[in-house]
Amino acid sequence: MDQLLGSGTEVGGKRADELAVLYRLTDRLYRARTQADVFDAALDAITDALGCRRASILLFDGDGVMRFQAWRGLSEGYRKAVDGHTPWRPGDRDPDPIFVPDILATDEPDWLKKTIEQEGIRGLGFIPLVCQGEVIGKFMTYYARPHVFGHRESELAVTIARQIGFSLERARAEEARRAAEDERRVSEERFRLMSEDAPVMIWTSGPDGHCQALNRMLRHQWNVREEDIAGFDWSTKIHPEDVARIGAEMGQAIAERRTVSTKGRYRSANGEYQIWTTEARPHFSARGEFLGMIGVNVDVTERERAEQKLRESEQRFRDLADIMPQLVWTSDADGHVEYWNSRIAQYTASHVAPDGRYRWELLVHPEDYPLTGKEWETASKLRQPYQITHRLKMRDGSYRWHLSRATPLRDANGNVERWIGTATDVHDLWIAEDRLRESEERRRIATDAAGLGVFEWNVEEDVSVWANKRMFEIFGLPGDGANPERSGFVGQFLDAEDRQSFENAVEEAASPEGGFNLVCQIHRADDGERRWLEVAGRMEFNASGKPSRLVGVIADITDRKRAERHRKLLIHELNHRVKNSLAVVQSLAKQTFRPTDGEDPRTAIFDGRLSALAQAHNLLTIENWEKADLVDLVRHSLGALVAEGRAVWSGPSVKLMPKQTVTMAMALHELYTNALKYGALSTGDGKLDITWSADASHLSFTWQERNGPPVAPPTRRGFGSVMIDRALRSELDAEVAMDFRPDGLVCTIEAPLPVAEETD
Repeated sequence: MDQLLGSGTEVGGKRADELAVLYRLTDRLYRARTQADVFDAALDAITDALGCRRASILLFDGDGVMRFQAWRGLSEGYRKAVDGHTPWRPGDRDPDPIFVPDILATDEPDWLKKTIEQEGIRGLGFIPLVCQGEVIGKFMTYYARPHVFGHRESELAVTIARQIGFSLERARAEEARRAAEDERRVSEERFRLMSEDAPVMIWTSGPDGHCQALNRMLRHQWNVREEDIAGFDWSTKIHPEDVARIGAEMGQAIAERRTVSTKGRYRSANGEYQIWTTEARPHFSARGEFLGMIGVNVDVTERERAEQKLRESEQRFRDLADIMPQLVWTSDADGHVEYWNSRIAQYTASHVAPDGRYRWELLVHPEDYPLTGKEWETASKLRQPYQITHRLKMRDGSYRWHLSRATPLRDANGNVERWIGTATDVHDLWIAEDRLRESEERRRIATDAAGLGVFEWNVEEDVSVWANKRMFEIFGLPGDGANPERSGFVGQFLDAEDRQSFENAVEEAASPEGGFNLVCQIHRADDGERRWLEVAGRMEFNASGKPSRLVGVIADITDRKRAERHRKLLIHELNHRVKNSLAVVQSLAKQTFRPTDGEDPRTAIFDGRLSALAQAHNLLTIENWEKADLVDLVRHSLGALVAEGRAVWSGPSVKLMPKQTVTMAMALHELYTNALKYGALSTGDGKLDITWSADASHLSFTWQERNGPPVAPPTRRGFGSVMIDRALRSELDAEVAMDFRPDGLVCTIEAPLPVAEETD
């Protein structure tokens, strides 16, 4: 300041004027409210203090170009010509002023010197305007004649520039403050308008925790009027069990200066509690003082209920999955398994990878994995259901066949969200199917070897299926011919004489206890030949008990029928010849044993034995010499006695082989003859009781006489007794007991019943 005023008493009037200019500048700058006020005060001070009539103030704009902001005595053409010209760049620190005594004496471009000279300017001063040490602009002084700037003018110019810089900085700060305040008010108004009608509940609170603002939705939920917000205690709306927890979480967020997210139950205007989530953030001043909180509440009641229902549904799914007999799993869209049901315990534990994830591929048999992976890749790529049969490893290390299926679950846009799948153990089924196929193959081989035709007849739809080639051969049809229905079979093939037998067989098979059995004749389709068939089948029934399907086999027995007919002819011829032979033997016996003085009793005995033998032959002839029934044998041997009431018999039907038949016939004859001569039948009151029983392998036969003359054991054995004992033992392998009781003979025969054998 001393430099400005001079020293001692040399202060003159000019220096006093300069000091007055600086005082006025300081006062005007202090009272300036706008940047324009600062520019006006600065230009007045520059022209007054520095003795120039023309001056200007320029500032860097946002692009770093120096622009005229205010001026005195400069034309528009000049300003445009030199606009942007400056010796400094934005951000230069602490630059020195530049003084040009005579522009024409400089090295500046001619166009610039000419422009300045035409404006009537020879001397110029460039004084930088600095803010926080960096150049922000300049002010210029202009002189019409060359002008040398002294040290005093330089100091005075820098002092003025410093005052202008301070004022510009203060003005800019004030404008920034006002702009920020305006922006804050606008922002708060925008926030108020935005939050007021927002579809969420927005609130602010002060440092004391009391509400400062509630938007319309929240006021409606809590039934609070806007004028009552200041005195409203929001904690009264929280469920009592949630108050302490929510308050603690809010307090911790304030202490840690972080956002808090919480959830609780809040009572709405209707008195019901709803579940809300709260997102709140504490607000602090620049000095760190807590100013309050701003938060958003969102009603998630329906979402919580839906999630609860989803959890319950998920649990029901898991419970259901756990009782299912299959392995059930779910995965994400990429096939990463998220869930197995409890059946996974039956499988190897190696399905869990070291990272803890489920890996289904570890369950699959190594030989089946390539195809399994390929099928899964295809299904995943095409977003289509997946199905494959492969072997999975069990807990005991064995592999079992499984049928695996999976279905993609899609969202509303058709994108796969997850997969749900099952693996069904079909190992036993496959084994059974293999066995069934093997059994079917054995049956086919057996039926083909036996020459049997196999058929099925759908009773309900009257459709037949001829199951093998032999069926077509039997009926004289080509292998690709149509299978006839019932009416076609009866009309086209079945002999007219056998049609009623066919209907009877069908009716018999329709009862649950019956089967289908038929021997009939057909006429072949190709050559019309008559063939004998034997048909056997089983009827199947539907759920209502009605016949649904007849399954059976057919055998061509034409050759057998011809053989049987031929055998019957031979048997009848043989029987005829045997009878002739017996008659010849009988005649020879009579001639041989004929006495000279009457009939020889031995002849009658011999005749009786031949008659018994012939009678046995007759019974066997009736049955083609295959067997004879013990009932028929007893009836023919003792029929007359039964009719007279002198004999009774009882016993089941027992089939005897030819040798057994002949032997039993002879034994019955000898017992009968003995009873007539010595036993019960020798008197008028004697009776016979014949009984027998049998099972599959043994015959027990009893001959008991009663009411005859007293009986005593014979002193010698006659021919009849010997024949009975030896014949039965040798031919029937029987045990024979002859009990000569006083009241009558009891003969018991215990004999095995051999399996039927072929007769010679």
